[in-house]
Amino acid sequence: MAGNVADDIRAKEAEGKEIVANAKQEAARITASARTAAEQSIKEAKQKSHRTFREQVKETEASAEQNAVKVVETGKGEADAFYRSKQADTAKVTDWLTKEVMATNGAD
Repeated sequence: MAGNVADDIRAKEAEGKEIVANAKQEAARITASARTAAEQSIKEAKQKSHRTFREQVKETEASAEQNAVKVVETGKGEADAFYRSKQADTAKVTDWLTKEVMATNGAD
């Protein structure tokens, strides 16, 4: 009977060791799987962030281009209006300058 109990204890210890070894293997598998999933999640988040950033930059550049075109068009319009408003004065100054030069140097 004592031999039987010792054999039973050894058998139970072997079963326990096998259960622990299986549990360690399963824990290692779960840990590796979780690590892989986390790395994949990080990779996807970085890609999404980069894609979002690129899209925002592209939209901002397009908006800036539109604003630049508007500013240039407005500036051209204002410059043209300024030129037209001063055109009459230019003729007067040109006439006056011609008369002054002719009066100073004489008309030949």
